Amino acid sequence: MPLYDPGQGLASAREYDAGSHNIQEARLIMVRIFIVLSALAMVLSAVLLGPNRNPGPTAGDFLPVEQAFVLDSEHHGDELRIRIHVAPGHYLYRHSITAAGQEVSLGEWHLPEGEPYQDEYFGQSQVYRERLELQLPLHAAGPGAQVELRYQGCTTGLCYPPQTVLLPIAYSSR
Repeated sequence: MPLYDPGQGLASAREYDAGSHNIQEARLIMVRIFIVLSALAMVLSAVLLGPNRNPGPTAGDFLPVEQAFVLDSEHHGDELRIRIHVAPGHYLYRHSITAAGQEVSLGEWHLPEGEPYQDEYFGQSQVYRERLELQLPLHAAGPGAQVELRYQGCTTGLCYPPQTVLLPIAYSSR
């Protein structure tokens, strides 16, 4: 029995080369799988977390309603002037504004024309931006007289709940 069999040695070298080749192929396949998975992860992260992804505003992104729509009023004789200052990026719906007297009669009053606005919920609407001024004629104000003003406004991503504000009217017993 020879110590070295050349045929046996060649077979071992061939087996070694085939095994080495299989390991290289396996590594190549693993690298390709890693590249594909990495690319997929990058695409998914860009879609889910990228700059075009807007998760939407959060509660902290919005002004409180009292800052979004600042009201002030002045009572002069038989007229109540109401000013609503609308914060930038906000608007009031014309159709949501009403006024009613409590212990006072309101004369005829009109809302000014608003800016046309296509609303996804209300359809074609009119809105006020920046500022709205109302002049309400008052008749027969009694003790405890006040005007109840109702309105609703929105901004991108949020419609505030309808608001009701009571505006006191100074009573004089002339």
